[in-house]
Amino acid sequence: MTIKACMTGLLAAALFLPASAMAGAFDQCEIVVLEEVVDADGGRMTVASYRPADDFVAIAKQNPSDVSLDHNGAPIRGVICTRNDLVPQADDYAILATGVPLTLSQDLDSADSDILTLYFGGERFEHRYKSDYPMSDEFSTALEETLSDFSARDHGLVKEDDSASN
Repeated sequence: MTIKACMTGLLAAALFLPASAMAGAFDQCEIVVLEEVVDADGGRMTVASYRPADDFVAIAKQNPSDVSLDHNGAPIRGVICTRNDLVPQADDYAILATGVPLTLSQDLDSADSDILTLYFGGERFEHRYKSDYPMSDEFSTALEETLSDFSARDHGLVKEDDSASN
């Protein structure tokens, strides 16, 4: 078989793979940014907006401590991602290690979709789950094992007790 035939075969195989097979964990993610808007009369309102998460994710995956927790001066309050499997993946640790909550859902625009929010609770990573259905035992076990693993890592989010040094 010639090189040209091999390359043609590889290209054809790639074209027929489902998009989900090639998608990364963060392809369907956005950062949530809160901005304060002031009107002409001095009235204030906080507005949430959604921005591409590409830069945030890329920096977090290299070194979470280098991530800026604001976007053009407005605080980043979370990362939201749409994906079918809500069990946290290994790459999700990079986002969580920044201290920014991560919300996963099959469809963030649907009231019927499950929503899992992962966050650092002061001593360990925790979660909030919203669904019309209870977690399966398999899902619950996988979630707890993953969060225990993430919590045991050296993420630097645990605050030292200042009163112990006084």
